[in-house]
Amino acid sequence: MGHLPIMEKGKPVAGHLDWPLFYMNDFSRLGLVVPRLAEAVAALRAGGCRIAGGERGNSVEVDSLAQVEDVFAVLRAGRIDYELADLVSCAYQG
Repeated sequence: MGHLPIMEKGKPVAGHLDWPLFYMNDFSRLGLVVPRLAEAVAALRAGGCRIAGGERGNSVEVDSLAQVEDVFAVLRAGRIDYELADLVSCAYQG
C-alpha cells in the first residue's frame, strides 16, 4: 500500500521525520497540496478514501492508479483545488 502525503499550501510541511537527514536536490517527495487541509481530508473521508493521520501529517492510502484517480475525482466533486507537487520543494531549505 502506498501513501500520498497531503499538505496545506503555504503551511509547514508535515512528515519531515520521513526525510533523510542529509538530502540534496535529487531528493523529492510527491504529494497533494491543497488550499484547506481540513476540508480536503473531510471530503476524502466522506468519499470513501482511507486517510492516515498523526504527528507525521495526513496521507491518503492508495493501492492502484484507479484509487489515485478516485482521490482526484473526490476532490474535483467537492470543488477542492489540488495539485501534485514535490513537497520538498514546497519546504524552506535555508
